[in-house]
Amino acid sequence: MTDEEKAQQAARTRAKLMEGLARAERALFTRPAPKSARAQMKFLRKREKGSTKSLAERLGVSRKTVQRYLSGASTKPNKRLQQALVKET
Repeated sequence: MTDEEKAQQAARTRAKLMEGLARAERALFTRPAPKSARAQMKFLRKREKGSTKSLAERLGVSRKTVQRYLSGASTKPNKRLQQALVKET
């Protein structure tokens, strides 16, 4: 096997690996990330098994703040909270 044939075989192997990774990623993420603060809070609360207390600790806000977003009383988070929501979702 010549060097050129080895290089071509390596390129084909890399292409197959990349295709497999892309396929696995598509299967893993079936839905787009939530956009609104309320939807993000609901999504994160579900990941915290319904605990607003642990969600508040995770985001660095009070439990009451989490409850306000979940009820719809608050809709526009401050910059720090918005960054935390985007990072966590």
